[in-house]
Amino acid sequence: MLTLPDTFIAEVATRHGVTHTELEALVLALADHPGAEIAKTLEISEAAVRKRLGESYKKFRIEVGGNKKLTHLKQKLLVEYEAQQPAQSEIYQDWGEAVDVEDFCGREAELTELDEWIVGDAIGSNRAANRCRLVVVLGIGGIGKTTLAARIAQRVQYDFKYLIWRSLRNAPPLTDTLAELLKFLPSGSDDLPDDENSRILRLLQVLREHRCLIILDNVESILRSGEGKDYDHAGEYKDGYEMYGYLFKKLGEAAHQSCLLLTSREKPKDAAALEGKNLPVKVLQLDGLNQAEARLIFKDKGLDGSDAELGELVDRYSGNPLALKIVATTIYDLFNNTVADFLAQIKQETAVYGDIRALLDQQFERLSNLEKRVMYWLAINRNPVSLAALRQDIPIPESSMRLLEAVESLSRRSLITGQSDSGKLGQLPVIMEYITEQLIEQITTEIEQLLEQTEEAVLSWKKLRFLNSYALVKAEALDHIRKAQEKEILAPIKTKLLDLYEADLEASIRRSFDRLRGQPFAKKGYAVGNLINLLCQIQSSYPQSDLSGRDFSALTIWRAYLKNVKLQDTSFTNADLSGSVFAEILGLASLVSVQYSPDGNFFATGVGDGEIRLWQAADNKQIQLYKGHTAWVWALAFSPDSKRLVSGSADYTIKIWDVQTGVCLHTLNQHGSKVYSVAFSPDGKTIASASEDQTIKLWDAASGDCRATLKEHTGWVWSVAFDPINPHRLVSGSADGSIKLWDSQGKCLKTLLGHTSQVYSVRFSPNGQILASSSEDQTVKLWDIHTGQCFETLKGHSKKVYAVRFSPDGKTLASSGEDRTIRLWNSQSSECLKVLTGHVSQVWSISFSPDSRTLLSSSDDQAVRLWDVTNGKLLNVLQGYLRGVYAVAFSADGQTAASAGDDNIVRLWNIHHDQHGTLQEPKSRGRLRSIAFNPIEPILATGGSDNIIRLWDLSDRQSQRCQTLEGHTNWIWTVSFSPDGRLLASSSEDRTIRLWDITTGQCLKTLEGHTHWVWTVAFSPDGQTLASGGADSKVKLWNVTTGQCVKTLADHEEIVWAVAFNPDGCTIASGSEDQTIKLWDVATGNSIQTLKDHTKQVYAIAFSPNGRLLASGSGDATVKLWDVSTGACLDTLRWGHTAAIRSVAFSPDSTLLVSGSEDGSVQLWDVQKCSRLRQLKFDRIYEGMDITGVTGLTEAQKSSLKALGAVESEVSGRSQLDG
Repeated sequence: MLTLPDTFIAEVATRHGVTHTELEALVLALADHPGAEIAKTLEISEAAVRKRLGESYKKFRIEVGGNKKLTHLKQKLLVEYEAQQPAQSEIYQDWGEAVDVEDFCGREAELTELDEWIVGDAIGSNRAANRCRLVVVLGIGGIGKTTLAARIAQRVQYDFKYLIWRSLRNAPPLTDTLAELLKFLPSGSDDLPDDENSRILRLLQVLREHRCLIILDNVESILRSGEGKDYDHAGEYKDGYEMYGYLFKKLGEAAHQSCLLLTSREKPKDAAALEGKNLPVKVLQLDGLNQAEARLIFKDKGLDGSDAELGELVDRYSGNPLALKIVATTIYDLFNNTVADFLAQIKQETAVYGDIRALLDQQFERLSNLEKRVMYWLAINRNPVSLAALRQDIPIPESSMRLLEAVESLSRRSLITGQSDSGKLGQLPVIMEYITEQLIEQITTEIEQLLEQTEEAVLSWKKLRFLNSYALVKAEALDHIRKAQEKEILAPIKTKLLDLYEADLEASIRRSFDRLRGQPFAKKGYAVGNLINLLCQIQSSYPQSDLSGRDFSALTIWRAYLKNVKLQDTSFTNADLSGSVFAEILGLASLVSVQYSPDGNFFATGVGDGEIRLWQAADNKQIQLYKGHTAWVWALAFSPDSKRLVSGSADYTIKIWDVQTGVCLHTLNQHGSKVYSVAFSPDGKTIASASEDQTIKLWDAASGDCRATLKEHTGWVWSVAFDPINPHRLVSGSADGSIKLWDSQGKCLKTLLGHTSQVYSVRFSPNGQILASSSEDQTVKLWDIHTGQCFETLKGHSKKVYAVRFSPDGKTLASSGEDRTIRLWNSQSSECLKVLTGHVSQVWSISFSPDSRTLLSSSDDQAVRLWDVTNGKLLNVLQGYLRGVYAVAFSADGQTAASAGDDNIVRLWNIHHDQHGTLQEPKSRGRLRSIAFNPIEPILATGGSDNIIRLWDLSDRQSQRCQTLEGHTNWIWTVSFSPDGRLLASSSEDRTIRLWDITTGQCLKTLEGHTHWVWTVAFSPDGQTLASGGADSKVKLWNVTTGQCVKTLADHEEIVWAVAFNPDGCTIASGSEDQTIKLWDVATGNSIQTLKDHTKQVYAIAFSPNGRLLASGSGDATVKLWDVSTGACLDTLRWGHTAAIRSVAFSPDSTLLVSGSEDGSVQLWDVQKCSRLRQLKFDRIYEGMDITGVTGLTEAQKSSLKALGAVESEVSGRSQLDG
């Protein structure tokens, strides 16, 4: 028989009037304990047991005779319990940041009322008729709203199919909140409407179709503050948050079968208008605890006092739980545990409870200076932090134990909280709010004093103690923490100061730097860094903060966040930049692999340009760079002891690295093609590798010797993994669609068939009992390792699934793929828990942290993202400054050259004097991959990562007018106009080519035939034929009129990156990943010639308009000029570019060539002389920034800054740099 939970028994018993003593006996009896044992446990007589049980039966109206009463009661309770909850498989819950209510007690009257409002009247009646759509729990800070909401949610959870809890503490925009709700709830589609109103309507539809409980905690965070105003009304919404009111109003008014539960310190005006005794909107004004409930708080604190004294305390503080905890601590610590003395002390105080701030003020004034510092830093950190992290904020050289003592003292004062699972320290929201306001007030006052003092006045440390002692923004913090600091601390300071100084604020702050320069106290503190962050905050409404031309020389600038700030010609000469964050270059190519170390201290990333970077997991700082591979690093694996790292690359090699030193210990080079996967055995003795050569190799991890080659696959082997329990068993997944289990001797034990296409990833569960696989067929499959049978197919991805991983605790399965999403699945139920979105390109690789709490993901969008596995929130984004130039073109008149790339800006260059204008769509954050001038009209076409083609009107550049063509569902890599300028062709990662009418903007045809991404497309000179090339290694020729593929040219061994027609229309050239250029006869489709001289992939090709020359750009950072008639390489243009060249274009008269590179440069070449004319230069984000003599930066950081334009010399200026 089903065991009834004690909590359920207690709840039902309470409703029937069963007393606490009766309940004790009843619970034991229902658990089948005999009467004698119950008597012994409760230390009462057996007669007393019978009496208590008899009273319980009466109250439950069990009227049968004899000894069947207990049986009848069990049956009644079981029916009631099962009626309350649907099948477990039908319950979906996301508790978010809900608090633990295991020790909750009291508040039974409030719980009963809330139960009736949310669920309905007592069991057996028509509950639905009495249900409320909107319930609001109101009360002052610390009154227990959140705890009560969590307890009632726990009590009624089984009455709802879906339950989701979200906190509004950090005031998320409504569009974000709705997105989280709709992604969790069965909204019918992963594609969400863009506007808030449509999202609200979709949410309402979900709440009509499904029984859902939504809890939004801390609603006061989105309500407007009345501070600083002559008058205001409570319950009004902050600017930009008014649509929350519409959401509450809509869900309160419209019919649905769900419930929205809100907690707030203030009543939202919409709830006030809708509530009523007989209306489905109710508001519970939460009062304080009664004396009996409060006594439990006093008991926990060790406080002793008479009933009268304790009653007076409860009355004085209206039973506010938080106030009572603080008071109890104060009495214990400061009044020798004597309640009477404390009561005498506060007799003369007014509004002590009514203004809880007075209580907090009194408590705060009693803290030592160190305790206050701890409180301020905890408030700055916003989220709980470890003691070790707190030590970094508060260094105490003389005794590290003092900080621990201060923390323990604050814990006794109930002013900080500790997390039992992580050991981190934090603050209750009301206390954090109080401390934050104190800090803001102090900082604002000090800045006012600084700005108002005359130049002759003497500055002192005391006048700027707070400004210099506390970093208002921790520049190195995770993104979501730093943004909260900017929003909750910097923004209010900015608002207060703008009210005083208005437009003069920026200038006043800038003048203060001269006063701080040379001040001894400012040499060791945060004052200047805080002021610089404040300047950036003042400019936060700008497209980009700009501090160019400023003089920050000889200043201490700690923890300034300057990652997205223009600093052109700014001087940091002899400045201390410790802890400050700048933009950095994290690699020029796609991030294709990522892996956590088993000890959790590091993670590694592999990049398309062959580099491997090692990061410190605690703070996401890059600490090591491994160089050795010459092509994409497809695979990474750490040894079990985290001391070695193995990498597999497209350069056909495997390398074993010493993690700490970065030294390459071995290079394994016996594979005959690209290495896609590597793995360490659980004992660390063996390395397995999987390759495009259709083999798996087993290597001795110590010596690097190849032990065995496994050859039964008939296609590329994409993935290999060891059984985590059995070091002698491994699994592989292949392009042949099969999964194979092997022993360590190379014998194939089983072949698992079920996928209908290539298998990209395979992984064992932590216990070795289950195998997960992902495939080109858009599915993830789970297999029984013993039978080899597939027992579950997980569907949800809309494109190829590249990676699948089990969390180390085995509870969660993650998958990622070409559809740019990551899915988290419950590994037991196979339910999709969350869909993580944010990447703007395919997600190649994912990795769980050893504690299963964090997930790493890497993508073609050149970003690594860190996700919170529990709530699916984005924790941090590691992305360098994007500078690559991927497209160049000449205008029809040859007077203008255009370039575009990662920064989403089109630059239009006058080739005679280097002046340039720009085109940019401010609402687009995509990256451009192609540009094309219309040969007839003043129109420029662009395409890139946002899947949109834009046609720019060049006749009126000032207006920045553009027409958009939408239809592609993935990155657009090439746009090309027909010779008559009427049509536009586009190629995309969605595997299609589209033909567009540029007059109407209509898509005329969609050409399908490539089996992979289509990288390139070009019109023939007569406009009748279209050529395309793609990742399937094919060149295709299409009839433009019919849209039919007329020829497929298949001679390349790798990806085809570029195609171009000779002006005579008889020859096509194609450039490939296989490092060759092929010339093809258009009429026959035969390969005429293969040009070989590049040492890396050929990304770009272009025929000269006179048809004599062919130019090519390569990953080897060179441009080559070829004689079309002979195929001879005439010259190699080497000087200027330092990274892969992605685009080349001839001028109409064939005399000039322009090239664009991943290094961010655009070079102009004299074709006849085969020499560089000049670099077409544009200011990089740090152009001319002087870092001569700076401290606090590593050499790697300086190198990155220089690559973005900074200079390090005795004389600053742009003249120091040629590009």
